[in-house]
Amino acid sequence: MMKLATAMTILGVNLWAGQPIQDAPGVTVCLMGAWKDTLSVYHALSFASRMYSQIGVTIDWHSNGNPCSAPEAVNIELTDRTPATLLPGALAYALVPYKGIHIRVFLDRVQDAVNAETRPYLLAHVLVHEIGHVLQGDSRHSETGVMKAHWTTEDYNHMAFRPLTFTAEDLVLIHKGIKERTPWILAKKARAETGSAEI
Repeated sequence: MMKLATAMTILGVNLWAGQPIQDAPGVTVCLMGAWKDTLSVYHALSFASRMYSQIGVTIDWHSNGNPCSAPEAVNIELTDRTPATLLPGALAYALVPYKGIHIRVFLDRVQDAVNAETRPYLLAHVLVHEIGHVLQGDSRHSETGVMKAHWTTEDYNHMAFRPLTFTAEDLVLIHKGIKERTPWILAKKARAETGSAEI
């Protein structure tokens, strides 16, 4: 907790008693696809929002089934019937680096990984992890916490009542990425509209 508090101080943000941070930077996230267990999905979204609020980031969820038109939005596709040959063992992937904007979550694998009671919490952690990659603009992983490459059985068992946290390095990289993300994507969109080549 000391490292997290130090990182928050460096960023000039106040973290007090686990309360959401005022004037937190916002990230627009759009869900696409069809899913049967609507209650679990919305429970996961609420839990993921709480996890991000603890590091001073507000998630603005949209779930009308369509990609967001805003160029800086993060689009998440929830899919099932995942082919066994597609990234075996993975629960999701994000298109990073280069400030990717698309995440695919293998909902069927998430559902099969844990029991029904734990499922919303695992899905929340998967969403938080992949959004973290996009915001950092990097495929790096941390040694501990929610950005760890592989979660253990103990991690799964604790997710519901003791969510995995971000490391201090994750925190700094996410806030840095959010500041750089919108101008980068808008510039990329402008280049595409004018036909400029990107190297």
